[in-house]
Amino acid sequence: MKNHALALSLFIFISPSIFPQVQAVIRELAGTVEIMRPGSDTWVAASRGQVLDEDTVISTGFRSTAVIALGSSLVTLRPLSRLTVTELSRIQETERVDLNLQTGRVRAEVTAPEGGRTEFNVRSTQATNSVRGTVFEFDTLGLVVLEGTVDFTGVFGPTHLIDAGSFSQVNEYGGRASLPTWGGVAVEPRPDLPIASEVIGLATRPLVHATDSIPSTPTPSNPPTSPTPRPPYTGSPSPSPPPSGSNPVDFNPFVVF
Repeated sequence: MKNHALALSLFIFISPSIFPQVQAVIRELAGTVEIMRPGSDTWVAASRGQVLDEDTVISTGFRSTAVIALGSSLVTLRPLSRLTVTELSRIQETERVDLNLQTGRVRAEVTAPEGGRTEFNVRSTQATNSVRGTVFEFDTLGLVVLEGTVDFTGVFGPTHLIDAGSFSQVNEYGGRASLPTWGGVAVEPRPDLPIASEVIGLATRPLVHATDSIPSTPTPSNPPTSPTPRPPYTGSPSPSPPPSGSNPVDFNPFVVF
């Protein structure tokens, strides 16, 4: 009986070391970065190496960024952004991270732990991104995938698989995600696309950026000439010639008969 009790207590003691809990740690920061602890309404300055508990809110100011390690993944919080860490958990070999982006933009680099898996979700009031290993940027409405594949869902559906080099956006009023777009041309979704963890060596296709050159309107070879200018108005109209057969003395062009 004592041997059984010893074996049970030993298993309980070592199980956390076999499956360590997921932590959120501020890896780097620049500028003004603040956090609000769960149950508090006060913002305090964040610091490098600080551990963030579940339901902690982190905010960046103007020209400020923060890099957060979430288990084996990294999230970069862009300037003027606010993010809540809603869930950090591990069930056996699966790492689960759930984030809520209230405003701003994030870049996520999702990596599965060695010998395990990652379920990584970034939500906003309009959309949800679900991935298992990829790199993407999200700004509460628009999604750009840099590596891998993301399941992108609007608040009213449907779910689209967004490949590397493509993007999608949720209609703010309709709550639906657009079809994935490659270089400005909408394409049909790919129902046979494998999950992100099975995508290896996916080629990145270039996006169309706002800085790309736009062809100018061609100049016609024979431009129209300017019309001949009229002589300036002198202020006194020229009288009409008298009708034929009338007396020039009696005719007055400004008298109405």
